[in-house]
Amino acid sequence: MKKIHLLYIVILFVSCEQDEIPIVQHQSGEVRYNQMDMGSDYNKQIFYNLNDNIIISENIKNKWDLAFGSAINQIIINSSTFTQLSELKNSNFQDLISTEALLWRWDNPKGINHGTAFGDISTTSLYIIDRGYNIDGSSRGYRKLIVDSITVDSYFIRYADLDNSNFNAIEVRKNNSQNFEYLSFDTNNLINIEPNIDEWDLIFTQYTHLFENNNETPAYLVTGVLSNYMNNVLIAKDTINKFQDINIQIIDQYNFSNSQDKIGYDWKMYDFDTQSYTVDLDITYIIKDVSERYFKLHFIDFYNTYGQKGCPTFEIQEL
Repeated sequence: MKKIHLLYIVILFVSCEQDEIPIVQHQSGEVRYNQMDMGSDYNKQIFYNLNDNIIISENIKNKWDLAFGSAINQIIINSSTFTQLSELKNSNFQDLISTEALLWRWDNPKGINHGTAFGDISTTSLYIIDRGYNIDGSSRGYRKLIVDSITVDSYFIRYADLDNSNFNAIEVRKNNSQNFEYLSFDTNNLINIEPNIDEWDLIFTQYTHLFENNNETPAYLVTGVLSNYMNNVLIAKDTINKFQDINIQIIDQYNFSNSQDKIGYDWKMYDFDTQSYTVDLDITYIIKDVSERYFKLHFIDFYNTYGQKGCPTFEIQEL
């Protein structure tokens, strides 16, 4: 009898030792709808929670300039305003800098592990920051910056206008409840932008997309959706199955990605003849959220009922 029990246990163990995780049969959630009003000029950044189908917070996109990582020592620039950065390795902070002939860099929209404009942050380099554009398309100007040091708790930086006016020295303390701490050059203070790491899944925003092997237009401002990839939000793209046919039983068929721009911008297309956007209705995104629940999201429009663009409309359902 003991041998029979042992055989049964071995068979049970082997049957569950696969890469696949057994999915408990359960009823899918109800189909829900939402619309993000980013403004016809795309001036808003909107942080969204899938499970509750609510906006957690929103802000005007040019309210911040730099964001400082809490769990990882890295600084990102505001890609929603087309900010760009140049690194000078043989200049002093007081030097008068010309922006002509500078080589510019951008953050990779896939996420910080794929490269940032700051790169390996140097405490000896002088960084020149082109702050990009205001909502009306006017220039936001330039700043120069030095990172004096990074400790376990803080970043210590100095920055000023290129002519050395408006000098500031500031400590940016890390906050482990958020991915980043945000700094505004306009107020010379930290500003509350991002919700706590476990409160949001997606951000609807403009951002800078990088084109590979395109020297004429290496970077371009686009409008789309980025994910809370630093808190393990994972996304897959389905162009074969219809939205209503996707369920939890086929979840193991998908290859999930933690790239920040996996949803990105190309779920919509611009028609130059009609000068309007259309949504690709054949795309459904499968999302594992911050609570490790699975959802499917399907865009159905980019306009509101008044015909104003910048209003992504979608249906979602928990699997």
